[in-house]
Amino acid sequence: MSAAHPEDGELGGPGLPVFVRDPLGALRRRWVWALPILLLGLLASGLLVARMQPTFVATATVLIRSQQIPESFVRSTVEEDPLRRIDEMVGQVLTQERMGRLLDQYALYPGQVDAVPRSELIARVRSDLEIAPDPGYARAPRAESARIFSVSFRYPEPATAARVANEVAGLLPAESVRSRTRKARLTAEFLKRELDKADAELREQNARITRFKERYRGELPGELQANLGKLERLQAQRQSLALQIAESANRMASLAAQAPTGSGADPDVRLQELRARLAAERAVRTERHPDVVALRDEIRAVEAERSGRSAGDGSTPATLVAAEQGTLHELRSQLRATEAELADLDSRVGRTPARQEALAALDEKASVLRETYLEFLRKVQEAELAENLEATQSGERVSVLSWATPPTRPERARWKYLLVGIVASAGLAGALVLVLEAFDPVLLTAVQMEAAGDLPVLGSVPRIA
Repeated sequence: MSAAHPEDGELGGPGLPVFVRDPLGALRRRWVWALPILLLGLLASGLLVARMQPTFVATATVLIRSQQIPESFVRSTVEEDPLRRIDEMVGQVLTQERMGRLLDQYALYPGQVDAVPRSELIARVRSDLEIAPDPGYARAPRAESARIFSVSFRYPEPATAARVANEVAGLLPAESVRSRTRKARLTAEFLKRELDKADAELREQNARITRFKERYRGELPGELQANLGKLERLQAQRQSLALQIAESANRMASLAAQAPTGSGADPDVRLQELRARLAAERAVRTERHPDVVALRDEIRAVEAERSGRSAGDGSTPATLVAAEQGTLHELRSQLRATEAELADLDSRVGRTPARQEALAALDEKASVLRETYLEFLRKVQEAELAENLEATQSGERVSVLSWATPPTRPERARWKYLLVGIVASAGLAGALVLVLEAFDPVLLTAVQMEAAGDLPVLGSVPRIA
């Protein structure tokens, strides 16, 4: 019976779906349903393409170069990390404040200003703006000292897209200079504060040294030789005064031997003698010594005896003894002063090594502070030079290689979207045909009829073309 059904082979075999074996027949049977779907899809695609605004992309290119002046000439105070610097610059350019400024300056998305929150519009500006390595340059071998980036902006109006791209491309060099100059200025200000601090510490240490020298004047190491010379002179002076005192004492003893003694002697002479003796005793004894007390009592008695009488004039042995006694008293006073000065000077000389050690410690700290001050002074000078370098863009430079021009063609042509709509409409119509064929099948062959029923097929009519 199978040989009696040649149409089975014509329709592709019994195992394939009906739509595959007879697609034109399926379309003829289902065109009433497929055609409206196709027309609706084409109409919707046409309306969408007609209402669609074309998107234009304007692109500017930016060159980022590292420092051109050798670091051995001018050391930059800004960290040299191109990738990090690029990310930082892009982040500063894409801040909400600057994106909002672009939104207001160029009146972007005028139809959505009142309907969409401002934060969403700023986010859309960021999404339509792209700052990335230039694709052509990315495929080429990269140079260590230069990078090329492209700044692109998508917008329905070509002129506005070009202006926004150029505005952002111009912000990159300004941001690079501003950021690097600000960092260089902050570094210079920090070093200046450290320099002022080091200067204050050095001044305070010098003031301590000055106060130390004033406090221990005469005990300093620089005065040691002078003190030793003065010590020798005082020792010689003491010996000279001792000799003079001995000679004066001998002269006074000779004069005292020549003066009359006894109770019948002149009271004035007697008084002079007693006073001389009292002065001699005071020179070697205290005021409470019995000999001194006895001489004072005797002097008072002689003075009471001679009351009413005037002293005689002329150079008598008694007057000479009194004069010599005064000289002896003066010499002994000088000797005591010399010995006191000698003892004080000797103690100062003895304390000089300790003062020398303390002064050396102060000078050493002052030397360290001076070196720190000079080091910060050198760094401040370098930082100021680096700041001037950054201000004149002689360090890492960002320049615009090419400005964006208004594009003449949209990013994607309308016919491409229309072609996609046509294909989608045809696919949707075909899918509907498949669904209808699956749920409402049509028997085309004897095999299908035998499979659908229990009765065998007795005959068939061949396909009529």
